[in-house]
Amino acid sequence: MYQEHFGLSQEPFSIAPDPRFLFLSESHNEALAHLMYGFSHGGFVLITGEVGTGKTTLLRNLLDRTPPELDVAFILNPRLTVRELLETLCDELGVTYSTSDSLSVKQYIDALNKHLLATHQAGRSTVVIIDEAQNLSPAVLEQIRLLTNLETNEKKLIRMILLGQPELGVMLAQNELRQLAQRITARYHLKPLSRDDVQAYVVHRLARAGGHPNIFSPSAIRALYSQSKGTPRLINVIADRAMLGAYVEGRYQVNATFIKRAAKEVFGDSAVPAKHWYAIAAGVALIGALGAAYLWLDNRPEQEAAPGTQAAAPGSDPGPPQLQAPARESEATPQIEYPGPTQPAAASQVQRAYDPAGIDIRRPTGGMSAIQRQAYAAVFAAWGADYRSDDPQIPCDFAPRAGLQCLSRKGGWSEIAQLNSPVVLELWDDSPAPYYAALIGAQEAYYELELDGRVQLVSPRDLRDSWLGAYVILWQTPPDYSGSLREGDRHPTVNWLRDKLYQLYPGSAGPAQGDVFGSALADLVIRFQSDEGLIADGVVGPATWIRLSDRLDLPAPKLR
Repeated sequence: MYQEHFGLSQEPFSIAPDPRFLFLSESHNEALAHLMYGFSHGGFVLITGEVGTGKTTLLRNLLDRTPPELDVAFILNPRLTVRELLETLCDELGVTYSTSDSLSVKQYIDALNKHLLATHQAGRSTVVIIDEAQNLSPAVLEQIRLLTNLETNEKKLIRMILLGQPELGVMLAQNELRQLAQRITARYHLKPLSRDDVQAYVVHRLARAGGHPNIFSPSAIRALYSQSKGTPRLINVIADRAMLGAYVEGRYQVNATFIKRAAKEVFGDSAVPAKHWYAIAAGVALIGALGAAYLWLDNRPEQEAAPGTQAAAPGSDPGPPQLQAPARESEATPQIEYPGPTQPAAASQVQRAYDPAGIDIRRPTGGMSAIQRQAYAAVFAAWGADYRSDDPQIPCDFAPRAGLQCLSRKGGWSEIAQLNSPVVLELWDDSPAPYYAALIGAQEAYYELELDGRVQLVSPRDLRDSWLGAYVILWQTPPDYSGSLREGDRHPTVNWLRDKLYQLYPGSAGPAQGDVFGSALADLVIRFQSDEGLIADGVVGPATWIRLSDRLDLPAPKLR
């Protein structure tokens, strides 16, 4: 909105992890050096840092520096079991393994060891990068340690880079993980930017966007450091809001007042009344958002999500947005049936041969909005919903009309396989913004990817440089859905939930409690969440609804 006003060629403070905007402070430069060290040395490299300090941006930059003889496996959803971890590693490295449910851990490791020996003989090396590693369980961490035992007489066959929040260091200090801690050959804690760094950071990003270096006054820089504490993600969000405020008031320089107002908006200081500029900006932003919100779907901090969604940490089960409830049926309705999708689409039956030489994954021509709508149209079609790629409505705003919701997530291939439902993938190339493709089917170890109107068979390895784990899944809401459910809630959907859980756990039926979410139902929900590997908090959010419908084999399109 304000680009032309300030003479910019693009947004200077987008929170997309664009490596071209990477600012290497002394701390970031040191962290990057440690990551590069992990590419060439055995053992473990550990990088920690607070939320928003730039770990993901460093990873994007690292991709551009990957040596051609190095195979890299990314694990972006660390909430995995040992079996899921090994499956993900096999998928990332292109290792063939049996899909039998009875496959043992040893058989996975044997397959990995055979692959690693073959690549070693071919002169290649392998490194595994695990992001958000503070979410790894002790059992999985121990298995990761054991993987580094795969070696020849001369060298380790696999190298490990762990990135996570500061609590990862605390975990590794535990006595039970001391063997892993002793194998860490290099560790570094990424620090926030200093006051001087903040000024250099702002000037750097403005210059990259073609702007004047003095758009932010010295007082604005001081206020920006004070409000953000040097955290790059917060700097971006506050600076972006402040530039919007200056634009609305017709100013060509951002001062400390705009920074403080923007910070109050970002941090939600409801005790301070909105100023005139903010009221105008909100109106202008609303108009722009209706036409452009989908351009940045899921391209926000981990705490945020796409329009009409709530962000979810990998493996977590957050509550969905509190939308207006649809018209309720009589609360005395004893049986509630799950409404299937309109003309549910069958799983893809197209037989295609995998042709590595013929894979063409690249950004289609045309605007990003058209590319994104085309991807959503393919996933809506799988649900039997008629969403046209030329429909001006934001895809996730259209979803409730089809009885669906969007859920933005970040994970890995094992999670995609477990969800077993078509999804929209967020893909990246050298451009400053993402593009999108639809994952609509699966055959053997390959997936059917629809991009630019073409469907091709791809492996996870084909997408390793373009997919960083962000995706959006469409899921069908239960009857009378109005949001997450928890103990103490009273809602007609409680009847449906209790009835379906009793189907899964026949011996658990208790006295009728109507539409009240009682303690007995909460215990049953926790049992189900534990069985499914979800966070067992008793709160029924999107991840629990999705897993429940899959367990019950309710009408829904499947990848397989």
